[in-house]
Order: sequence, then structure tokens, then C-alpha cells
Amino acid sequence: MDRMRHGGSGRARRPVLAALVGLLALGGCAPTVAGYFPSQDKAAPTAFSVCHGYGCSHRETIRLSAEEWEAVRAKFAPRAATPAVERRQIAQAAAAMEFLVGLRTGTSAHQRRALFNTDPTQLDCIDEAINTSIFMTLFAQDGLLVHHKVGAIAHQGTLLVFDLHNTAVVVEAATGAAFAVDPNMVEATVPPPIVPLAAWRAKWPPAVPKEEALTP
Repeated sequence: MDRMRHGGSGRARRPVLAALVGLLALGGCAPTVAGYFPSQDKAAPTAFSVCHGYGCSHRETIRLSAEEWEAVRAKFAPRAATPAVERRQIAQAAAAMEFLVGLRTGTSAHQRRALFNTDPTQLDCIDEAINTSIFMTLFAQDGLLVHHKVGAIAHQGTLLVFDLHNTAVVVEAATGAAFAVDPNMVEATVPPPIVPLAAWRAKWPPAVPKEEALTP
């Protein structure tokens, strides 16, 4: 999202700040996605919820065919021998899911990122983080993740400079190392680079380690 500067402090500014948080939730990347995440207790490839329209202002139930889900599952074949290979499989499968969802929601063509956008076919970092977490939850539920588990959505940036980002996260099971899975870093339906969460939080855009940029 575009950077904007905002200064000042004090009790008189608190209502303004609260209003700005509300506006960001409606049209851009809010400080956190708490309260936005649709329940995935009964999620399955045949019925799962996705967000779009900025700030999860639109939610839609997606139903994939058995053939479509098998095409996604194929991204994990053969079984990954190492966590690094599995992360690249996750990226490929997440991109495939984004494509299949986009066929149903019209969200495959991304416009220029902006602080506010009322186009329901567009995605901000809230939508992207939630959807990618949902995709990876489906992967985990189907036993496709051997070396990772799905982590909590992570946040970076502050309201002071309006440089806010959210990302889905996978955690390496053996080491506990956390990695950002952020489609905002690439064009729509392109496999996102999966980078260490610390690097993702350090600066925007984050540096992509060479080994994480390779395709399987």
C-alpha cells in the first residue's frame, strides 16, 4: 500500500486515530486481522470461505471440484524431502488455489495497490493473508504438509506511517522457524516467495533468500 505520513499525539487525537483504524479496516491493511478471520472449523475443498474487496468486506463460499483439488494436491508430489522443498510446494499450491478462487470471484486481475479501494474484485493484505492461511489450512487438513504447520497471521508496520502489512505464516515443525507466505509480493496467481518472518518484518519489500526463490 502507498505510504502516508501521520504525526501528533495526545488525548484529543485518539478519536481520530480510532476512526482511521476503522477506515483502514474497510479499505486497506488494518494493524491486525483479528475479527476478520472466517471460521474454518468445517472447511473443506468442497466448501471454504474466502475474503475479497479490501478488509474482508466481501466473503464468499468456494467449492472446488474433485478434479480441481487433485490438481492442487499434485503440487505436493513427490513428497518433499526437506522443509525448503515443501515451502516451494506450498507456494505453488497457494498460487493454484488463488487462480481457482479467482475464476469464481473475479479477483485474478490485480490493480495498483492503494490505501482505499471499493472494487470488490481487489485484494488487500488482509484478504491475501486470510485467504492464504485458509488455503494452507486445507493443505494441512489433507495431510499434505509434512515439515510445516500453519502459523498465526503476522503483522508489521505502524499507524504512524501507514505502512501496514499482514501475512500468512508457516512454521517449520522441526525448528520452530516461522516464514511469511505473502502473495502481496508478487502478481496475482504467481507463487509467492516464502521468506523468514524476521526478514519480512525487517523491511518492505523483504529480501528473498536465493534458496527460497527457486522453483521446485
